[in-house]
Amino acid sequence: MSRIEWTRYTGEDIESVVAMFISGDHPAAERITPSIGDGGIDVLVKTDKTRVYQVKKFAGPLSASQANQVKKSVDRLCADPRVKDLQVDEWHLVMPWDATLETKKWVTEYVTGKDLPEPIWDGLTQCDFWASKYPHIVDYYLGGNAERIRKMALSMVQGLRLKNIREEDVQSRDFSGFADELRETTEILNREDPFYSYGIHVEPQFKTPDRKDVREELTNIKPGVVLSTLMGDGQVSVRIDVYVKNQVASQLNPLKINVVMTAKRESEEETAIQDFRKFGSPMELSTGVSGSSTFPGGLGGDFENASVMVFPVSDIHEEEREQRLVLFDEEDCLVDSLVFQREYTTTGVPAGDLGPRGMESRLIDDCGVLGVRLRFDVDEQTSGMATTVHPPHGKLAIDVLPVLRFYQKMKAPNTLTFAPRFGPIPDLREPLMERDANITDLWVDVAEALKLIQEHTAQRLHFPNLEHMEEKSILEVLRAGTLLQGQTLTERMTLVATDHDSTVSDEVRTLTMLVPWRIELQGVSVNLGYLAYVFSGSLHQRDQELEGGRYDVWSVDDSKVLVRVLSEEEKKALPDIPTLGGSS
Repeated sequence: MSRIEWTRYTGEDIESVVAMFISGDHPAAERITPSIGDGGIDVLVKTDKTRVYQVKKFAGPLSASQANQVKKSVDRLCADPRVKDLQVDEWHLVMPWDATLETKKWVTEYVTGKDLPEPIWDGLTQCDFWASKYPHIVDYYLGGNAERIRKMALSMVQGLRLKNIREEDVQSRDFSGFADELRETTEILNREDPFYSYGIHVEPQFKTPDRKDVREELTNIKPGVVLSTLMGDGQVSVRIDVYVKNQVASQLNPLKINVVMTAKRESEEETAIQDFRKFGSPMELSTGVSGSSTFPGGLGGDFENASVMVFPVSDIHEEEREQRLVLFDEEDCLVDSLVFQREYTTTGVPAGDLGPRGMESRLIDDCGVLGVRLRFDVDEQTSGMATTVHPPHGKLAIDVLPVLRFYQKMKAPNTLTFAPRFGPIPDLREPLMERDANITDLWVDVAEALKLIQEHTAQRLHFPNLEHMEEKSILEVLRAGTLLQGQTLTERMTLVATDHDSTVSDEVRTLTMLVPWRIELQGVSVNLGYLAYVFSGSLHQRDQELEGGRYDVWSVDDSKVLVRVLSEEEKKALPDIPTLGGSS
């Protein structure tokens, strides 16, 4: 390609091109928006090193005014309080002009005099090298190819570029040519578009998708996807995923949407719109949305009376993602703690020069059972917290138990503190609301019981859907949990039958008997050892023929039988204990 005539272009064009060049070398690069004060930084790269780039459009020897502009950029970097803690490893001055030794000398002296590292001059040679390395960026910005790329994307998206399908190919089911053409087209578009890459998935569709199908599809977004569109006609489903290539790309060519949302007063939809505008909350509206969108790949356009679902996606650093919630009692003693993952942090729609009027963040435990929504209202200068507990159906009982225990304690008079996962716990304590007993208390008891049963089987025990479980089965699980905790139960039995034993005296008043103990659970029989039944009583009938054999029948005093788990040591110390045959 021919060399670029840099003097023909504005400073904004050159800065945008250079920012894209740098993002090609460093995908984590971030362009600092000049409109809010760049702090002496045009492009910032924070990876193995912290690199600061200052970009100028100067394409020849610097005048006194231009030299002053360079100095002011350095001064802003050193004086701006927003970047006072930034440890700069490399400072780059970028312009399409190779400096003289004299110019490099005074720039070096000025920059190092401000306690910055020796500057790196990226001049005309470097700019031309970048241009040869990334010709598609030059073509897009400086060669007028933006419209060509948009048309190419639109052609692929709308027609999949499969214009000349031969009937014999379809009849022979020779689809390899179609796949090759689609792959080649996608490769070209992904190479030429400097901002976005595209993925297309075509599948048979056995029914017209409803809102639930769309919600499930669009909430299962792959990492890196910034836009996903699902189209279907009941026969074929086409999903188009759009990936942003780097941070600078999303800044220079952002996705834009203008909408008008209407809802009935005091309706759930009106509340959802207000929360979205103020806090950036997720929003789902079934109808009443009109507007237009500017999306890459020809995916935008006008729409009216549409439904909309907005799901926040936040780029949260790993050290900020993990959050520890800690509970304290009235004596300020630690009660419990649990690690949560921050799903997102959003801000509301900016209100003029005032900026966003609220902020929202959502935390979720690793099992996805307990969600915590935090909000800050800028206007009222107040914060609030709301919790959501999802049924733990299908999750490993041993995993959800700590979460359910934590939630059970997450109420007054206990208090709550937010802390990083590691390190000291702040002194601030947040009061909690009182809460009456509810279904989650039963969940805790069931999960406790399943955890103890899990110790006796390699079968993975999942938390059941209690609504689909018979009450008798639930009570059996709870009974097993109580016994495995070492508690003794008192059960009502009028008569007890034991295997006939002629050596047992009629005078015996207190009997202890063992029963093999198994429980049928989730399609598996779990061996829990032995239960000891102890009762006082008298012989009611000897050597009675009952179903399954001959038994001695005992009358139980007060109809009370004590039941508990017998340890192996106790079993060995009590030889020749009769086996319990039945009861009534």
